[in-house]
Amino acid sequence: MKLSKLALAGAIAGSLSAGTAYAQSGSGQPALAQQTALDYNSNYAQDDGQSPSDQPPAAAPAADGDACRGACSNHCNSGCGLLAPGSFLNPCCDLNEQRKLIDCFPCAKCNGVNIAGWLAQSYTWNPSNPADRFNGPVGWTDRSNDYQLNQLYFYAEKTTNTDGCGTDFGYRADVLFGSDYRFNTESGLETRGYFTSPKISTQRFYGTSFPQFYVEAAVNDWKFKVGHYFCPVGYEFVPSSGNFFSTKAWCPQNEPYTMTGAIATYTASENVAIGGGVMHGWDNFDNSNPNLSFIGTYTQKFSDGSSLNIDNIAGNELNQNHNFSFRYLQTNVYSRPLKQISDKLTWVGQIDFAYQANALVSGHQARWYALNQYLFYKVSDCMTYGIRYEWFRDEEGFRVGGLLDTVPDGSLRGLSTARSGYQGSFYEITLGPNYKYSANTTIRPYARFDWFSGTALNGPGTLPFNNGFGNSQSVFGFDVITLF
Repeated sequence: MKLSKLALAGAIAGSLSAGTAYAQSGSGQPALAQQTALDYNSNYAQDDGQSPSDQPPAAAPAADGDACRGACSNHCNSGCGLLAPGSFLNPCCDLNEQRKLIDCFPCAKCNGVNIAGWLAQSYTWNPSNPADRFNGPVGWTDRSNDYQLNQLYFYAEKTTNTDGCGTDFGYRADVLFGSDYRFNTESGLETRGYFTSPKISTQRFYGTSFPQFYVEAAVNDWKFKVGHYFCPVGYEFVPSSGNFFSTKAWCPQNEPYTMTGAIATYTASENVAIGGGVMHGWDNFDNSNPNLSFIGTYTQKFSDGSSLNIDNIAGNELNQNHNFSFRYLQTNVYSRPLKQISDKLTWVGQIDFAYQANALVSGHQARWYALNQYLFYKVSDCMTYGIRYEWFRDEEGFRVGGLLDTVPDGSLRGLSTARSGYQGSFYEITLGPNYKYSANTTIRPYARFDWFSGTALNGPGTLPFNNGFGNSQSVFGFDVITLF
């Protein structure tokens, strides 16, 4: 799908003027049971009082909206400092009260139901101008020099809350339309195979997926969830509104996005939650994978504002011989405010390790592991800066590469599957700000630099970047998220 520059400008202008846009409230999962970035409704506002397990721990605001507007009215500019309120690096914003879609449904609101969503749209510039118009194996913002309507997302939910005593029941259902749907499908639900042969849409880049539909019961300090929902591992997730950068790291592209099954979470204390359950394989809905996988989660927050999440998944998954063998994944996420240096700084680190027995055609095992780090600097309620540095190792060249098939006319929906088999290390640096234009709209420009060190197992012309002829890549882009 292509849009003219005029249409692109109109779409972005519409987002910025979202006078009738609305924002959603909390995600509805137990704060301690959530992974660090799973508060995907926050848009990284880092409001005071948020649990450290919901998002990077809140840093003390340098200036609130009123102070910022006051500085603007007094014509404070870069002469007061590069990061002074009203300066180029810390522009003012109008953080008025968020407007919510649920306000249009007063009866539902009275019954504890929340209805909300967001619109995420982006543009990515790749100076290499690759002939295939793909940014290599970088997923999600995968199209170069093109506009993408990444996510038009709606959800309805009724959360559960017992305050540790009593019984409550809830549910949630989500629907996603946009180019991101291609990477968020379950075999047997939206597609007939893993990320291939769509059931619902035959368009090249755009379609619909159903990321979540589940029911939940809360009994005292326990919560039980059954259905189809986001897999609670890692730091970055499907909802674009909850990730600091619009472009995904390598880690989440090699973790399951969704699961179908059941999970129980026990809040052992104010600071500790433990969970466990079963899932029908990675990103699988039906008997495409007839095996059950087991998941365990552990979350703890500490008195200094830091938090730790440890998650494990074990079970049989598809291998290169088109049968199933044992796979194990562990993700560890630790977030910490760096108050010793500055109240405005927050650091997040993630370590992943995974292996699969008999994964390769040769019958050998495959291993992949990563170290991913973030540093956030919150200048004010309007502006936060971030940088991400990542090392991802695909030891046997099993994980990274093209995974999407073609549409009926033969056009590629994503990077060609021939562009895979990268035995070596991927490195990535992404940096940029999150600017809250208003309580409902956030603008996220970024610069991303990737490079690969290793061997392309599929031979000449199949290197990861620049249409198969480059080991490195630079991309620059931005997106606009409008909450409603």
